[in-house]
Order: sequence, then C-alpha cells, then structure tokens
Amino acid sequence: EAVPKVRSRTSTPPPPKKTSVGSPATAKSVAKAAAAPAASGVSAPTAKSDGGPDLRGEWGNLALLCLLYTLQGIPLGLGQVLPLILKDRGATFTELGVFSLQSWPFVLKLFWAPLVDSVYVRSIGRRKTWMVPSQLIIGVLMLYTASQLESLLGDGDSTRPAIKTLTALFLMINFLCATQDIAVDGWALTMLRKENSNYQATCNAAGQTFGYALGFTGFTALDHFQLLSLPGFMSSCGIFFIAVTVIVAIFKKEKPLPPEDEPEGIRDAYVQMLRMISMKPIQLLFVMLFTWKVPFAVCESVAPVKFQEYGIPKEHIAYVTSVLMPMYIMIPIVAARWTGGKMPLKLAMAVYPLRLATGPLTAILAFYTPASVSPIPWIFYAFLVLVIAAAATTSELMFVSQMAFFAHVSDPAFGGTYM
Repeated sequence: EAVPKVRSRTSTPPPPKKTSVGSPATAKSVAKAAAAPAASGVSAPTAKSDGGPDLRGEWGNLALLCLLYTLQGIPLGLGQVLPLILKDRGATFTELGVFSLQSWPFVLKLFWAPLVDSVYVRSIGRRKTWMVPSQLIIGVLMLYTASQLESLLGDGDSTRPAIKTLTALFLMINFLCATQDIAVDGWALTMLRKENSNYQATCNAAGQTFGYALGFTGFTALDHFQLLSLPGFMSSCGIFFIAVTVIVAIFKKEKPLPPEDEPEGIRDAYVQMLRMISMKPIQLLFVMLFTWKVPFAVCESVAPVKFQEYGIPKEHIAYVTSVLMPMYIMIPIVAARWTGGKMPLKLAMAVYPLRLATGPLTAILAFYTPASVSPIPWIFYAFLVLVIAAAATTSELMFVSQMAFFAHVSDPAFGGTYM
C-alpha cells in the first residue's frame, strides 16, 4: 500500500484513503509513487527490452551503497562480540541483558526519521547533512572507546566490567548508526532509478552482513591469532569511518531537491508520519513486523552465550560463522531475482516456516552440547553448522524481501521515514 507523499510548497495532498491492498485506489497510489522519482529530478527508468532492470550507470551507486551499509554493520558485529568477551570477564546474564539495550536505537528510529527527512542544509545535500556528521562522530566515539576499553572490560577477577558505561557508549554509537541508516535509506531511493529500487535491499543486506562479519568474525580471528587486540581493532574501525566519510563528502555529489518537493517543515513531516500510521495497511504491517520474529528471538539472542557457557569456545563460534560468511554475502545478490516484482514480500512468507523450525533445533543442540571439545566433536559441529546455516539463510532472505517491499512502496520525497 503506497502512502501519501510528503506535503510540498506547491500542492496539498488529499486525505489518506483507507483502501485495501490490491484495490484500484491502491494501484493508482503505487503508480503515483513510481512516478515520483521523475518529478524529483531523478532520471526516468530505462528498462531492458525484456522488462527487467537495467543496471547501466548504476554500478557506482550500488558500490557506494554497499560501502555505506558496510559501515553500519561494523558496530553491529562489535555489539555481538562484546557479550562473549563480557561473559569471559564475569558478566552475569542480567548485565548482558542491560548491555543489549545498546541496539534499541534501530527499533526506535521512526521517532526522529521525520526530522532527518525534513531538516537539511541545501549546500551540503539533504541526506549528506545527516550522514556525514553521524559517521564522523561514530569514528570519534570508536577512537575514544578504544582508548578506554581495557579498563571498561575489567580483568574478570578484581575489576568487574563497567556495563553501564559500555552500554551508554554503544547506545550513542548505534543511535548515530540508526540516524545514518535513515539518511542512507532515503538517499538510496533517489540515487537508484525506480526500476532498480529492489537493489537497495540487496546492498543493505550484503553490506550490513559484510560489516557484521568484519566486526564479529574479523575481530575474533585477529584476536585469536594475537594479531590485533579489541582496542586496536576499534581504533582501526574509527579511522576507517572517518576516512570513508571524508571521501564521500568531497567526491559524491547529491542531486538537489526540486523546490516543489521540499518539505514545509518539521511539524508537517510528523503530521505526515501520523497520517501514514493511521492507514489500515500500515497498521497491519506494524502487527506483522512486531510479531513475526517473536518465536525465534530468544533462541537467536541467547544461543551463542549458552553455547559458550556449556563449553564451546567463542573462537569456534566465530569460525563457524566465518565458514558460512561467503554464503551470507551471496544470498542477498541471489535473492534479488525474486524480489524485483510487484510482490517482493512473497519470498519472506515462503521461507518463514523454515526459519520457524530452526528455533527448536537450536534449543535441542544447546541441550546436547558436549561437555568437552577435546577431541573435537565433529558430528555436533556438523549439525551446528547446518542449523546456523539454515537460520542465517532464511533470516537473510526474510530481511532482503522485507527491505525490497519497503523500497517498492516508499515515496522518495519522504523516503527515510517510509523505509
């Protein structure tokens, strides 16, 4: 269901029509949203003769989006590896639960997305106004956190981990990552032609997965071979953030927003968001997104820590993930062929039962975790790889399908909030 376009200075949108999915009014709304890029100064779609997407002239944009989404994934990976380190340093499950609050900004970013959509400096660019400072501050925060990390983690004996301080630091980093995500999501809708909007989901999933691998598997492997400590790794990530941001700020120009598409102000942006939320299809979407991960959320978040508690070294968990990482990165690219049509969410619905089945299988594996890994229990590890691969594959397909659906129905004029 396409939702109303942001109010402009030259036109006032009609009140939202409460239509059912598939109705004529819905089709007209989707057609209007599809025409929005042309009205916003974005080049009109040029489809291939067979009706498929045409990526000519898009490869540079796709590479840039993958890079920006990779930056998002690095803090996410670090946020997952820290609980394993904290567990080694004596943190309780209650303290690990407190630290998990650091990921909440990605859940709550709708509250400031209209602000990101409506306030910007024209000379900098609508999306770069928020993206550039967010990434620069993330880099500075990573450098500062790295300088304090050894004392914050404690030694596991006399000094306990400073959970509240670590949570606050990563909460700020993820708040800025979520803000950057809003800006990049909105920019992707105007950077890519409408016919290629589903590739935003491909870049998002592949980039975030690769960044997550760098933050989680990359650090664990470097630490295991004593090549780089966690403070050194975070310092390198901070420098990487700053370097990429400076290069993008200087060399990537953002298309100016036509005067007729400029939002009137913050108040109108929030009014538009409330109108969007009042629509029945959006409310149904809220219910679906709020509930569809409930059956496997607990298993997904607790399983790695429980495996570690039962005797599986965190390095082995990272090795299993690293073996599967090429597959994780390729899945979004392969899935693009199934998310480019008019119903991209069908893919998520098709793989959902398989994703649901991985929860009990993970719990059974945790229950039968061997008491010792010497000699290496190859049969157990084989089942562990299969279950993790099944869970990750279906989860990635669901994510790509979901993001492709959002890109399909989103209006670029209000893209950050839509996405």
